[in-house]
Amino acid sequence: MKLNIIVLALFGLLFSACQDDFLQLPISSATTVDSVFSTTVKAQSAIAEAYQKNLSQGLPYQGFWNSMIHENLTGGLNYGFGWTISQGIIITGMNANGSSQDMDGFNYNYTTIRQACLVKENIDKVRDMSAADKAVVKAEMKALLAYRYGQMLTIWGGVPLVSRSFQAAEDLAVPRSSVKAVLDSVVSWCDQAAAVLPAKWPDTFSGRMTKAAALSIKAKALMYAARPLFNTGTPYLDFGVNNALICLGNNDPSRWTTAAQAAEAALAEAENNGGFRLLNTGNPLDDYGTATSTPGNAEVILAYKSNESWQMNTFYNLHNWQAYGNALMTTQLEAYYKQDGTDQSWPTLGSDPLPFSDYLSKMKEMEARFKACFQPWQMDAWNNPGDNSWSNQNTFQWEMTGCARSTKFYYKAGSRGWFEFPIFRVASLYLSAAEAYNESGQTAKALERLNKVHQRAGLPAVTVTNQAALRKIIQREWAAEFFAENYRLQDIKHWKLENIGSGIIGGSIRTFAFNNGNGAKMTGNTNYQSKIEYQGFWAPRQYLNPFPQTEVNKAIIVQNPGY
Repeated sequence: MKLNIIVLALFGLLFSACQDDFLQLPISSATTVDSVFSTTVKAQSAIAEAYQKNLSQGLPYQGFWNSMIHENLTGGLNYGFGWTISQGIIITGMNANGSSQDMDGFNYNYTTIRQACLVKENIDKVRDMSAADKAVVKAEMKALLAYRYGQMLTIWGGVPLVSRSFQAAEDLAVPRSSVKAVLDSVVSWCDQAAAVLPAKWPDTFSGRMTKAAALSIKAKALMYAARPLFNTGTPYLDFGVNNALICLGNNDPSRWTTAAQAAEAALAEAENNGGFRLLNTGNPLDDYGTATSTPGNAEVILAYKSNESWQMNTFYNLHNWQAYGNALMTTQLEAYYKQDGTDQSWPTLGSDPLPFSDYLSKMKEMEARFKACFQPWQMDAWNNPGDNSWSNQNTFQWEMTGCARSTKFYYKAGSRGWFEFPIFRVASLYLSAAEAYNESGQTAKALERLNKVHQRAGLPAVTVTNQAALRKIIQREWAAEFFAENYRLQDIKHWKLENIGSGIIGGSIRTFAFNNGNGAKMTGNTNYQSKIEYQGFWAPRQYLNPFPQTEVNKAIIVQNPGY
């Protein structure tokens, strides 16, 4: 399918009419609320825009030079080129004058929220839509609000809660709400939406919110609420009377039980009613590659579908020079296992260079998820076997340090540049349940849920029963299974990983150099060794993002501590 006929692709053929003109204009004198919501066809464009804006969080939809910022900041990929936003944050840290990890910037969140509110508030004006269909649209908008606020919650903590559109003459001074208030709102919107949304849609409406999607949003929010960053009475920095803006005020173990129940409810809805499933045919490379790359596959509960896919192509497709600058770092490489489930033995800092043949043989021993996500130097990509356009000769551009090149999201994609970013996969619900069960002392259930994902990757079952050891295995599973799916950065922070400042976000970030300390060549590489690529910056204030200083200066929003 060519990009120019995708036309947002949210709901199939229904949105092929009257869309482009609306997406280019805000609701104004030219496109009034009454005119937009006069007919179903026109209203569908406003609905589509609400989806596109709200589901774009963390993706290169707004800023052109953001590169793969989330994975850059985790130490999983290098920061590409010196002009990217990620480079400044990695080296000097975030600041309240522009640097942001959320890809969009704080204020854009309320542009997206306003769009969903406008649809929710005005859909009743549509003359040729049934009351039942209008109720579903309102439920969709509530789910979108829940998604966006859930994402904001993990990034900033408590944020201003706005659940309706404001008029220009109204007082726009809305202070921050507490972490609990935002969390409660997200859960409430999800429950309200799930009560109305369908379990599945006809193929022509593929991509719209389902019950399983709403419950997945709820499960994710409750999982982050149970993790140490929020689930405490002692926040990462003392915020005095404002502590409720950055934590839940106490350490309550029952939050893990609640998180497990939410993950199980979403999983049951997805598999029993929604037609979603964990893809597992016994071919790990094909199963994982399909689950993460094939548009409309049965594992993806909710995806970002957009006619702005040229931007996604720019940052994620190996054939594009911008994506090419994001090479694999050692920390992410070490998240993957060998095919037999054991750890690979990679060179250590200070050791003598090893023959390049050792690099090639060790890469070939790696597990299927690694092979679906990366292409080693001097090798053809595993993810598009036999496709000359994904050969070493056609993907090599210039010498680079780095462990390998990223190929994720393009399994058997051939010449297709666009892809549908997976926001929720069934695998995430299994891992959420595994994590929550382990933290609540239900080891057998944790292992059962974890091994659904782990063994799908072609790896032997995990049998560890020690809670702390199993916690690290589950965290590693999140890192391997969901590379580049916008989980890792917040997982690192909300678990407050012990080495966060010494090799993950901050400290010495390692990679491979080749040919006695240089970059890899297309052919003729002789040796490789471990090296420090750069020194990353970390300070405790970075657990949560800063609000823009321009907003803080209005004396309405309280800045997060440390900025």
